[in-house]
Amino acid sequence: MNKFVFSGLVAGLCLALSLVFYVSVSQKTQQVNTHKITQIEKQIALDLPLLDLSNELLKHSGNKDAVLTYIKTLNTYINSNALRVVAIEPKGELELPLKSRQFSRTLNSSNGAVSIVFKINNTYLTATNASFHLVFIIISVLVSFWLKHIFTQQLRTNLLESNDDTTTVPLPLVLIIDLNNKTVSNSYRAELKVCLANKPLCFYLALVDYCRNNSDVSLNHSKNVPDELIELANKYFYRLVELGHTVRKRPNFNNSLEKTLSEVRAALDEVLIEYPDQKELYYPPKAYGEGSRSRLHSYALTHIANGNIEVIGK
Repeated sequence: MNKFVFSGLVAGLCLALSLVFYVSVSQKTQQVNTHKITQIEKQIALDLPLLDLSNELLKHSGNKDAVLTYIKTLNTYINSNALRVVAIEPKGELELPLKSRQFSRTLNSSNGAVSIVFKINNTYLTATNASFHLVFIIISVLVSFWLKHIFTQQLRTNLLESNDDTTTVPLPLVLIIDLNNKTVSNSYRAELKVCLANKPLCFYLALVDYCRNNSDVSLNHSKNVPDELIELANKYFYRLVELGHTVRKRPNFNNSLEKTLSEVRAALDEVLIEYPDQKELYYPPKAYGEGSRSRLHSYALTHIANGNIEVIGK
């Protein structure tokens, strides 16, 4: 499973859980608001004879301050930021259109129809909901890692089972580079691990990527390291910083090139000591001779496209 499939799986699980949670919260909130509105209407209907509302037929202006005080007391009783009573007034005096998130309900009384204006202020992203979303993200990541592990194990099992029973065909050697502990090993003897310093480790990984993308490239000691290769090496160095292996200043990958390559070769010599036929794929070629012959030498990995390298922690 590549990183894009894995990222899509995490995002899909998180989105699905969030959608279920959003629908559940929305439905529950709607039910609660509907119940509260019914209760509020019943309370206002009981108190309506005591409210000094205006009456156009009787030429009575009413007591607006008393009505506002009643609304304030009623909202205190409701004790909810999501649902508020905005106004109580005769239906003929209701100003239209209503503002955003406002709606009206009508009560019939002996003095005529009365409009009650409510305001709903549903805020989905509360502290509680944000906590649930964080839990969803954690669950999604854990489930995705679990599925990735299952798929990987199944793939390995299928590869082993696909081998012909009559003919034993060994799996190809895989060079394993683990950024978590900065070691190099191979799939035939995974327990044999050789440590590499930050600079040669980053440079070798960058060299592998660069030569795979530029199969016919020639890299000479007499010339500066290509900018693209340097950029790849810096990317791997910053990854080591993220993993907590170093807080030192980024090394200059143009300096001490031969020493860096020698450290890479020494590590590969240990890892591939029992498999000399594999060295041509992964081994940066040495320069033989002096003078002009050395200057024409290329340390590029010309056969790396045929090699199999697994980078852990990338």
